[in-house]
Amino acid sequence: MHEIVCVGDVHEGLSFDFRLDPETGISERALDLHGNFARAARWAIDQGASLFCILGDLFDRTHVAPVFREMVRKDVIEPLGAAGIEVWILAGNHDQPRRAARSTSLDDYRGYPHVRVFREPKREVREIDGHKIGFILVPYLHPEQVMEQVRESLGKEVPRETAYEVARQTWKEWIQHRADELKDADLRILFGHFEFQGVRYATTAPPEIVPNDFTFTPDMIPDAVDLVVFGHIHMHQVLGRRIVYTGAPERIDWGERLDPKGFLAIRPDGGWSFEELPSRPMDKVDVSLGMADDATEKVLAALPKEVAGHLVRIEIALPDELRNRLDEKRLADRLREAFHYEVKFLSTSRPRIVADDFTLDPVRLLADYIDKVLADHPRREAIKVEARRVLKEALT
Repeated sequence: MHEIVCVGDVHEGLSFDFRLDPETGISERALDLHGNFARAARWAIDQGASLFCILGDLFDRTHVAPVFREMVRKDVIEPLGAAGIEVWILAGNHDQPRRAARSTSLDDYRGYPHVRVFREPKREVREIDGHKIGFILVPYLHPEQVMEQVRESLGKEVPRETAYEVARQTWKEWIQHRADELKDADLRILFGHFEFQGVRYATTAPPEIVPNDFTFTPDMIPDAVDLVVFGHIHMHQVLGRRIVYTGAPERIDWGERLDPKGFLAIRPDGGWSFEELPSRPMDKVDVSLGMADDATEKVLAALPKEVAGHLVRIEIALPDELRNRLDEKRLADRLREAFHYEVKFLSTSRPRIVADDFTLDPVRLLADYIDKVLADHPRREAIKVEARRVLKEALT
């Protein structure tokens, strides 16, 4: 059928602290993510696809352990090559280094003749099933990289207060020029890894963005572009008539527990379908306890009947005095068939004043600094998430 298969936000190398293999150090949950990625590749092989495109964040960070790179090589890259399927890998915000000269785990696959790694915007043309298809590729660029490219194109410094608008206009013109170059194509597709204005988030954690991170707007997409497919947002969704997010192939955040997961299959005539993949069930249980309640019985009664193989998160709001009344042995016995469960206690007692403890942990120090300096910033939590990731990247 000559489909173009698009997968986004795989996050190979994402660490989990439960169900760890003592030999490899890999969590079975990480294997869930990898397993669905491999299923997408197998579907592409079975359907005789022509192109397999990874729309950013193949890896959870710029450098992951060799075992994850080997799993991708063995289960995805090499089987696709053996089937004669070309592979494109766009850099995402997690696996794009901030300096172009720095290598990344993505570069491990440049030696394969059927693999292209895109860390800078490009234009490509392919003929698939008798159709000439033009591709505009927009991998993620960090804000400072966007500004460097703007300075290079303008040949001068750009004032900080106008930088965002100048960058937006530069992107818009670049996309328009690439679309003009592809005017004789039968189909024009834009692939990228950015946030679009109006996108919906399913995550409970803040999206991993930084101040001045770039957001695309619909007016930046010329009429000549027939379809836009982006990674970066883990929730599969359609914006307007032609902007589609693949979503992640497996649930990563608890806010995604009700979302379908899968990948996109695009036909050479421009039609597309969302191919759903099996996802591990995630059950979130909220319980409120009062002084008159039997804590254990109320929590057990709130649990779903079927938990085998599920991820279960229990959030219990209770006075501090009741915390020791929960029989955790009975709870563990009830959830013994669950894939993994966790319990979080939320105190309903009056807040107590606790002196700040002393720490030299650089991650905590950075978080405390952001809390104090950016206390009123609307994206404080998102900045904190990104800052922690950058610091961990630098320390490793």
